[in-house]
Amino acid sequence: MTSTSQLCPSNLFMRRSELLSRDDRVFLSYERAKAIGLAQGITLHDTLNLTQKFWDMHTDPITVLDGGACTLLTIQYNLVAGTLAQYAATTRPDLVSVVEDILRWNVIGQFCLTELGRGLDIFRMRTSATLLPTGEFDLHTPLPSDAKFMPPTIPVKGLPCVAIVFAQLYVNGECRGPRPFLVNINDGYHMCNGVTSKLLPPRGGSNPVNHALTSFDHVCLPPSALLGDLAKSDRVHHDFMSSIWRVAVGSLVLGSMAIPVLQMSSYIAARYFQRRHVTSVYGIPLPILSYRTQQMPLLHAIAQTFVLKALYKWAIEQFMDRNLDARVRHGVAACCKAVMVQHAQIANCSLSERLGAQGLFEYNRLSTFYSEMRGVSIAEGDILGLSMRLVEDTLTQKYTLALSTHPDGPLALHEIALFDDAIDTVSSTSDFTQAFMRYVQPRCQMMVESMGHRMAYDAAVDQGVSQCLVDLYLVNAIKTDAAWYVECGMFTRKAIVHMEEAALLAALPHLDELLAAMEIEPYVSSPIISDQCWEEFSETLPVYSSPQVEVPAQPTLVLERVRL
Repeated sequence: MTSTSQLCPSNLFMRRSELLSRDDRVFLSYERAKAIGLAQGITLHDTLNLTQKFWDMHTDPITVLDGGACTLLTIQYNLVAGTLAQYAATTRPDLVSVVEDILRWNVIGQFCLTELGRGLDIFRMRTSATLLPTGEFDLHTPLPSDAKFMPPTIPVKGLPCVAIVFAQLYVNGECRGPRPFLVNINDGYHMCNGVTSKLLPPRGGSNPVNHALTSFDHVCLPPSALLGDLAKSDRVHHDFMSSIWRVAVGSLVLGSMAIPVLQMSSYIAARYFQRRHVTSVYGIPLPILSYRTQQMPLLHAIAQTFVLKALYKWAIEQFMDRNLDARVRHGVAACCKAVMVQHAQIANCSLSERLGAQGLFEYNRLSTFYSEMRGVSIAEGDILGLSMRLVEDTLTQKYTLALSTHPDGPLALHEIALFDDAIDTVSSTSDFTQAFMRYVQPRCQMMVESMGHRMAYDAAVDQGVSQCLVDLYLVNAIKTDAAWYVECGMFTRKAIVHMEEAALLAALPHLDELLAAMEIEPYVSSPIISDQCWEEFSETLPVYSSPQVEVPAQPTLVLERVRL
């Protein structure tokens, strides 16, 4: 049980945010993010050195109770505090107090990188910071399409906001590449001079965050605003990627949200499947859990929960290994994010469908989880973009990710075959780029997911995850590209069906034991998990009924005449 379980019964987390206005929901998310962060006790040391406490914070079940709070938390602690801590510990000790204020939520931190008109082409951003003769900088957004896209920079009830803003540095008319600047955005009530924030409409289906378009009209920055130095670099792109390295950290930690999402969605579904009964053909009430249609997606989701925990542990070790090429570490993060989001989204969709109409409602979480994970798939590195870069780098042999510890296993052979096919495709033509774009690019995400499947399987086996769960994970991964396994003669379709059936039979008797092992129950507030929870929830609903009409009493004399 994590230390945050004590927050669950508090009014802050018991309030049903779906009944509140957008503004109230946004502010509630800030309050929840602050409460989670302070309960975790993350320090400058933790965020700078990526301690286990830092990694564990992102898989804490409380983070999925409010996707808006989770978004704010990871921006605050990873992107902003993490970036500033790097400078505070080396060349800018004056930033220590700023980092401490951010970690204590005395100040809101934002990370302004992506521009509306650039998307993933962030290196060619248009926001400019021009060095003035006074040593100050002129920060400017040339066109509306150059506004910073998404960071929630709207004033929030008295909490000052600062942001790390990336802009092209100009010195004596020469562009020296994108650099980070620390900029005051608002004082919690009003925007700072020259800074404009336009509130975007809410994202569909997810907990609202006050996402915005942020622009700068010749904002004068002090010399200390520049994070780093003015020197011209002969490795501009490399230096830029180094300055945004916390984005790679974000790829891994945001992807790991899939673990508590799978835990909670599978727990809610399991308890509902046990509670909900239908009448069998023999006239006997049966829990819908009796049907394979419910058991299959449920047990697969549970198996993925335990396997992904093993993968996350292994990935952290890889990411923290400074002896590895930074690109290899980023590649591991990309594989993990791809496969974690894949599993969570399939589970959220299939389990919510098995809940029937109940799966559509926000109070039961699963539909919201789906929308939240869509955001995760884009934030801190779009999965498709990460996949294309990783596959291209692999095919051109720029670096190699860790090889399988079970090279003769089906998933390892599948991964190798996909990459061999891609190599044959691009090698059969003189135009690598055209061949890659036409034939390989559309399959990049599937190829990276195959790497993730293999990594997850290896991690689970090597860490001793229960065999029935490993078997369930294996057969589910095989089913994602069953045609290849049949085509190469490894399995028949019937054999795959029998493999799955055997794994389900082995896992089902341990269902309650597996649910208990996830230690998720204190965090679950869905009302459909028990009759008592539903009754308590129904008492909070607005009631509309016909008015009680009182029939006036008639005089006794009239009644006596009627009897006559």
